[in-house]
Amino acid sequence: MPNPWLSIPLADYEAHMSLPGVAQAPLLADVLARATETYAPRSVAVLGCAGGNGFDGLIAAGVERVVGVDINPAYIEATRARFGARIPRLELFVADVQHDAFAFDPVDLLFAGLLFEYVAVDVVLERIGSMLRPGGVLVSVVQLPSAAAAEVTPSPHVSLAALAPVMRLLPPERLRELAGARGYREESGWTLDTIAGKQLHVQVFTRDPDQKQR
Repeated sequence: MPNPWLSIPLADYEAHMSLPGVAQAPLLADVLARATETYAPRSVAVLGCAGGNGFDGLIAAGVERVVGVDINPAYIEATRARFGARIPRLELFVADVQHDAFAFDPVDLLFAGLLFEYVAVDVVLERIGSMLRPGGVLVSVVQLPSAAAAEVTPSPHVSLAALAPVMRLLPPERLRELAGARGYREESGWTLDTIAGKQLHVQVFTRDPDQKQR
């Protein structure tokens, strides 16, 4: 079964995420900006980078090296067109973080915003061990369950409906457990309220400096 992210046009995704009743794109960009301000990384990787949401903030913060990974080649090409001339050390990969063979030099901070709902979490946590330097920071954003809101917000952009069958919410406690088993210690966490009535939970993990790369 093809991954549904391959069939969603970037214009649909970005328009959906920016809808007044969704407004998750600015929230994710703000979380990334806050992490960058707090930890002052020289290098950042964004898994599921789409069209580069939040990259403007990385430029403003003076991040020297930016890595973007996404399964959809059209998303990566859009990111390249938008930021290739503005970020001299921009590295982009078309890849499924669960399965595809790809590699880049480890970064100081790795951002996974609303990614873990769509992947095998244990597999991805294992694989990112080679992407984040020992002592580096992993920032995750997951969606919390809600009795009042659909997991995938109804949208005029009908292509987004393909995500509902594959989305699996991940309790923060489960992410803490899985990450802890792989040498990540949770440093902080907080919850954000969205306009649509959903809640997003941010978790910041640091990687054990003694953890060997795999």
